[in-house]
Amino acid sequence: MFDRALRALALAGGAVLLGLMALIAFDVVMRYLLRLPFLGAYEMTELAMALIVFLGLPYCAATNGHVAVDLLAALLDRPGMRWFNAALHLAGAAVTAVMSWQAVLYAFESSSRGEATNMLKISHFPFQLLTAASMLLFALVLLRQAWRVIHR
Repeated sequence: MFDRALRALALAGGAVLLGLMALIAFDVVMRYLLRLPFLGAYEMTELAMALIVFLGLPYCAATNGHVAVDLLAALLDRPGMRWFNAALHLAGAAVTAVMSWQAVLYAFESSSRGEATNMLKISHFPFQLLTAASMLLFALVLLRQAWRVIHR
């Protein structure tokens, strides 16, 4: 169930990417052919990029899609490497959980200040909450990976 939810979020990020592609094509046509630039395109691109990254981040971690470098694998024996991997996953989960908590605090401060985009006046609050939720899901994925490494 958890994996299906992560996959659904990643697919939603892919849909946002397709929408961003359409937005950029529309903006190019309007700007260069009709001389009528779409004034909110830059802001919408910024917000869409945040959605794309943070909707796909937990799924990428769950499927081991991130770049990994094995520097200590040759120095540690198999059980030592297993515990080292578990410790790294737990440390990563702790860091991302703290980042999630700080993102929630920042989102509520941002909301109380009324922060929004300049042209379209789109509130930053929902995008900042999405960032926090994504980081929390990322932390849960790392905890699950640590559990699997320990109980292997």
